[in-house]
Amino acid sequence: MQELVIPHWDQLPELTWKQKIGYLTYRFLKLEQAETPVRHLFEKGVYIREMLIPKDTLFLGRAHQHGHECQLLIGSVLHISEEGRRQVDAPFAMHTTPGYHMVLYALTDVVGRTIHPNPEECRDVQKLEDDIFESTEALALIGQSVHEQLEHVCLE
Repeated sequence: MQELVIPHWDQLPELTWKQKIGYLTYRFLKLEQAETPVRHLFEKGVYIREMLIPKDTLFLGRAHQHGHECQLLIGSVLHISEEGRRQVDAPFAMHTTPGYHMVLYALTDVVGRTIHPNPEECRDVQKLEDDIFESTEALALIGQSVHEQLEHVCLE
């Protein structure tokens, strides 16, 4: 269970939410990743990413550059945000704002979707993802800096 490896990362004091997410990203990239298969679906004017997240997985999405619809089709999650943690059960839907960064802990096996505008009817998944998501690498650099700061504090 990944949450045991990175306990209470979201409660680290004196850090912005982006720094906390960066720290989690930096630490996550050093761990074995859970399999979270993605189905890419296309409907008129939209690109849909449907994902299976196994039970007991701490899931860190990538920050989105545009607002989008998120749907929890099956299962229950602990939704972790700047405001705290809350349990969300399917069926559930919400619309996000630009910069939203999804962090979930799967309490059960989960099927979720994100729905993104695709007015050009593009079928190039890499191009769509490059437009939809912010860079993981830039966030990991923020996290590395936080990690080094925390390491320095712990050594004092």
